[in-house]
Amino acid sequence: MTERTVPIKKERPGGLDPLLPLCPLLAVLVAAILFWGRERPVQQELPGVPEEPVVQVEQLVTAEQLARMTYTDSSLGELKWTLTEASVEELNRVLREYGILSAEEISQFLAQAAVETAGGKWLTELGDEDYFRSYGYTAGTRGAGFFHLTFEYGQMAFSTWMMRRYVPELAEITYMNPTCHGREEIRAAYYAALRIAANLGLDISRCTRVVFDPQGPVTTGADYISQAFPWESAGYYWKITGIGEAISATPGTENTDVVSKLVGGRNWQSRREAYLAYYPVLSGQSQS
Repeated sequence: MTERTVPIKKERPGGLDPLLPLCPLLAVLVAAILFWGRERPVQQELPGVPEEPVVQVEQLVTAEQLARMTYTDSSLGELKWTLTEASVEELNRVLREYGILSAEEISQFLAQAAVETAGGKWLTELGDEDYFRSYGYTAGTRGAGFFHLTFEYGQMAFSTWMMRRYVPELAEITYMNPTCHGREEIRAAYYAALRIAANLGLDISRCTRVVFDPQGPVTTGADYISQAFPWESAGYYWKITGIGEAISATPGTENTDVVSKLVGGRNWQSRREAYLAYYPVLSGQSQS
């Protein structure tokens, strides 16, 4: 006769019976607590480990200083800066990027820029096509930026410089400085850079738009430089002409004349007056 094994029924304590209807609710609450804890981990501070400080770079030129540089020029009348906050930030970046750091250098840089553009009011050269052609360029290659970079070959050189400086894959391309190389050499270097970029599949449109394209569907040439690189083109010109090395560490309008000669343009007296208005503000000699 086969022996049957009868399962033993374990009895639960009678005191738990009233809690049975609550079990599903308790299960949901436990799951919610676990989920909430998983999604929102507790941030624990590590003793003795300080937080990383936010590094703020001190501005070389502030908006408040630029406002104090307003003055009355003997031939231009009241001259004051009309810059946006973004333009002031870009000015400071360019000053650092191109090593224009002392009060003397910055004052000379701004004096040229102010007279060339009426304090940032005119970032492209004024005139009509006949006027531009009388000087050997066009509306597309007219002066642009705070130092009024001019001519197609000047645009090509600047474009090549920007590719070399800001596109890592093109850091070794040939750049031809307009102060010591001819137009055809500059043109050849520019197109050689374009071929290298094309072979590497690089998008360099931000650099090539610097060069005027009469058939282009977007803004190019002088108008583009004035919009995208007004301060950069001036810092670039300061660098390639060697202005920083040409001027003396001793402050004075003698330096202004040196810079004016290298930058080009007329109205040297206004450039001197601008410098004399700016240097005391930037050197801390003026408290007004």
